[in-house]
Amino acid sequence: MRTAATLTLLLLSCFAPTLLALEPQDAASYRHSGGVTPQTAEQLLESMSSPLISDAEADHVNSYYYFGIHGDRTLIGLERVRGSDYRQYFSVLIFDGEQLLGYYQNVASLPLFIEDDGALSFPRGAELQDRIFLQQDTFPPLCLAAYPCVDWHSLVVESGADADANSEEETATSADNESEPNAPSAVGEIPPELRL
Repeated sequence: MRTAATLTLLLLSCFAPTLLALEPQDAASYRHSGGVTPQTAEQLLESMSSPLISDAEADHVNSYYYFGIHGDRTLIGLERVRGSDYRQYFSVLIFDGEQLLGYYQNVASLPLFIEDDGALSFPRGAELQDRIFLQQDTFPPLCLAAYPCVDWHSLVVESGADADANSEEETATSADNESEPNAPSAVGEIPPELRL
């Protein structure tokens, strides 16, 4: 009996940082942080009629996760479980104050936590190929080991030539997706109703 307890304590001490990161944050930790709460994120997406939650009535699960705050930026995860095969769809949302900056849609895994320097940390087997920091001005594609890269969907209004190039890409992408209106939107599509 004593050996089992010792082994349990040893395992807990080895994996304590990971186990703590996987535990849900208590309500007080995000209510007093000044960051966005999962409830606020959900209300915002509903008020925007966001394609991230289109046809949510058909979902088996629609959950929001708080991963923490770094500076004025908050990291929220969205999990949707859909269809007869109970397929999971994960999205990662980044807020600056209470403004949604953008998101990564249909990523292979949600992050584990935000590191002290603001970098996103993902589970083993889904490590980032490059480092992404919450305080970045622009966000690169999110490339997890052994999975296809996922583009960043910026909701910040762009100006100049970049905006024109993105507008042409959006038009081509949205024409490709018209055949499946209830499917989560494709990578690269920036829905007009989400632009600020």
